[in-house]
Amino acid sequence: MSAIIPILIGIAAEIGAPIVKGMLQKHVGGAAGEVGGVIVDAIAGKVGVPVEELPQVPREQLEAAVREIEQDPVSVIAAYTDRLRVSHDLMKSEMAKESQFGWLWRPAGMWLMLACVAWYVMIVPLINALLSAIGAHTTLVLIVDFASFVTIFMTYCGLYMGGNTVLRSVKK
Repeated sequence: MSAIIPILIGIAAEIGAPIVKGMLQKHVGGAAGEVGGVIVDAIAGKVGVPVEELPQVPREQLEAAVREIEQDPVSVIAAYTDRLRVSHDLMKSEMAKESQFGWLWRPAGMWLMLACVAWYVMIVPLINALLSAIGAHTTLVLIVDFASFVTIFMTYCGLYMGGNTVLRSVKK
């Protein structure tokens, strides 16, 4: 999709479509990339081709589609809002159908992992430095070695970032 964006911005600038041009420039990519994606999807819908085929569409057709979108930007915003509503409904249904543990393990586990990383990387070395500064001859020793900790941490992150989906599909 990134190859078509400069073409669409150029067309919007040439034909005097500041709303479409501005939205594409501000919102394509990054955290707000969904808005730009909705605009590109709307242009592809007006032309009648998938987004991947937009670079092959004649310039005249692209100009006409950008003009139509410029005349009715509310439909693009409505499509974006509808997309957000559907994703929120999906999230709510996932939370409602499972037990509390089904969705609560993720934030609880992340806070636990954050606490473990803070303990391993910041708190224990700080306490050891303070003990050393006051002349103590003892230090805190970590029970879990670094390799084991990284293995546990990466396993959790793998499950958190999609491994749970794989496990559920294997069960079926």
